[in-house]
Amino acid sequence: MEKVIAHRGWSGKAPENTLSAIKLALEEPKIDSIEIDVHLTKDGVPVVIHDHTVDRTTNGTGYIKDLRIDELKALDAGSWFSPSFAQETIPTLEEVLKLINRKKKLFIELKQTAGLYKGLEEQVIHLIKKYGAEDHCYLISFDHKSLQMCMKLHPNIKRTLVLLGSPLLLVNQVNEIKASAVSRHYQYVDQELIESLNNNGTEILVWTVDQKTETERLFTLDNRIIFTSNHPNLLWV
Repeated sequence: MEKVIAHRGWSGKAPENTLSAIKLALEEPKIDSIEIDVHLTKDGVPVVIHDHTVDRTTNGTGYIKDLRIDELKALDAGSWFSPSFAQETIPTLEEVLKLINRKKKLFIELKQTAGLYKGLEEQVIHLIKKYGAEDHCYLISFDHKSLQMCMKLHPNIKRTLVLLGSPLLLVNQVNEIKASAVSRHYQYVDQELIESLNNNGTEILVWTVDQKTETERLFTLDNRIIFTSNHPNLLWV
């Protein structure tokens, strides 16, 4: 069976990046790992939400960087998905680490962009250490300078480069920050990429795959590929 990461928790069944979505992924034995996104509040608290603003997934407005944790916690982060999730709030990274409690691997995407969140890397690594989750967490980001900082802060926590498109000298980038894996959109995964990463001893994560036919195509290229999905149940049917 394919290895599957639940994208933003089981976001096909519950509001993305909420404790409900993470609980569903935790309870399903066929899901190997969970992926979440992390920003930093105005008062320095790592919170789990995808966008840089709260507009799309809450009843509030504004940038996360401009809001305190108490302001974020007052927002409804579930009704947009279904009225049954009206009590859902934006979780903190600390709440997620407590909930998972090293039961599954956790991929933490740092939503850093050109130094927008000063101290994000330090705060995230502090919490990972606090809960003894160093061996169960992967730090991932499109911002490779952020991952470079993470390597300097705690080289033993694994790092994954996230990429969109087909950059040249990819293996050089991987080796520059000693990344254990590369995460690519499924449309950009081909045999050449797989062979170059396999030869470098680098794992391949593919996002976001919600179709069984696409899973089968990629699986024929390499049966070690790890899939990220909003609807993981569709991949193993």
